[in-house]
Amino acid sequence: MNRILPLLAILLLLFSAAACGKKPPQQAAIQGQRILSAIRNITQAYEKKDLGNFMGAVAKDFSDRPSLEQAAGRVFAKYEAIRITVQYTKMLMMIAERGNIRATFTWDGEWRTAGGKIVKDGARVTLVFDPRDYKLQSIEGKNPFVPVEK
Repeated sequence: MNRILPLLAILLLLFSAAACGKKPPQQAAIQGQRILSAIRNITQAYEKKDLGNFMGAVAKDFSDRPSLEQAAGRVFAKYEAIRITVQYTKMLMMIAERGNIRATFTWDGEWRTAGGKIVKDGARVTLVFDPRDYKLQSIEGKNPFVPVEK
């Protein structure tokens, strides 16, 4: 009896160590990280007022792409400083086996003119991304890249 308890304890330790081995990340987890990176890249390009990189993060078949590019160009020309805050901790990401990836989150923005005028805006939005190249396909809800002056 005295020899069985230590043997059982050693076996239990071996099985639990084998169960705690590292698992490779699942495809959905990898896609989720890439979407987070895509959102950070597009918002950083927007805050830096880099129209080339901003539009580079937008898919060629984005619905009304020329309108988005014109609106972003007007915003970049009008405002001296732009800050977009994305609530990453409260983001809902829908990764389907087939189809686009949807990221729903709340955002807050602040746009400042050279004259000191401040425009604040924010809402909940869903950004839809292509799972092949992680480019922005469409915006559902209030567009975070076009401020609404009140």
